[in-house]
Amino acid sequence: MNPLLVYLIEVVPALFVIINPIGAALIFVSMTGDDSDIELKQKSRRVSVAVFLSLIIFMFLGHFIFKMFGITLPAFRIAGGILLFGMGMSMIRGQHPKSKITEKERFEVQSKEDITIIPMAIPVLSGPGAMATVMMYKENAHNITEIMILIGAIFFSSLMTYYIFKSSHKLVQRFGKTAFRIITRIMGMLVTTIAVQFVLSGATNVVLDLWGQLN
Repeated sequence: MNPLLVYLIEVVPALFVIINPIGAALIFVSMTGDDSDIELKQKSRRVSVAVFLSLIIFMFLGHFIFKMFGITLPAFRIAGGILLFGMGMSMIRGQHPKSKITEKERFEVQSKEDITIIPMAIPVLSGPGAMATVMMYKENAHNITEIMILIGAIFFSSLMTYYIFKSSHKLVQRFGKTAFRIITRIMGMLVTTIAVQFVLSGATNVVLDLWGQLN
């Protein structure tokens, strides 16, 4: 199979399930209960743009952060994998939304005009797990085409966030919160699998590096 196609199949679904706009839609619904369709559309657009920009910034700043703190890619893979594993387990237990925003924070943002950037875009959608993931994929990219695929994956997830959030109230009314929670748990399984793969890849690289130093 074409390596670029393999990379595309790997990156796009992985980023989508880690951002998890379906699970986050329940938070969005709880914060926009009295909004009109026009307001929902405007807020959904702002959330999706903020998610895209924040992940693109972290994607390109990752290399400089690594250099600044002397972080190696294998170490970051392991740390990112552990972070994603915890996030995935929270999603499986149905604690994903609560782990990203407290009731106090929910009350504070509801009393303000705009909830799109804080907390919806950051940290609910483009939180530490998503940021770590795009940084790792960027460092693993071998050419400009793979980098463009990663940018496309971020754009796709942001675009899907817009459409899901825009229709979130209607979707919840039609399918119910239970359906959203079931999907979130399935996504949690995928996130934990991705996390284990990150840890295994990082640990393998560490072992190979140590073996090379000893021989």
